Amino acid sequence: MKTAIIAIVFLLIGGAVGGFLGLGMGSLTGVVAGSQAGACLAVETAKDQGLLTAEQVDQVIAGAIGKIKETAAQSPDEDLQWVGGEADCAAMIAELEKAAQGQ
Repeated sequence: MKTAIIAIVFLLIGGAVGGFLGLGMGSLTGVVAGSQAGACLAVETAKDQGLLTAEQVDQVIAGAIGKIKETAAQSPDEDLQWVGGEADCAAMIAELEKAAQGQ
């Protein structure tokens, strides 16, 4: 239950951030990118807290991204890169941290 709450919170935050960022890149693309970031942050948090094993991480990421793809009413911009696993999430989180630091 705690993991589900954490995931929902991060997905909401990611969607909100994505919507804000989407003002410059197309709102649907921004929301989808933000949702992916939220999913990545939720999975990373769950892994750090010992709630997910290394083997479960890619499964949860694939499931979350699959739900995001199903939920998108239309296809976002073709340039959007979909997260495919833990390595993609790590790269996305590193980009977010870099952007947060203003670099």
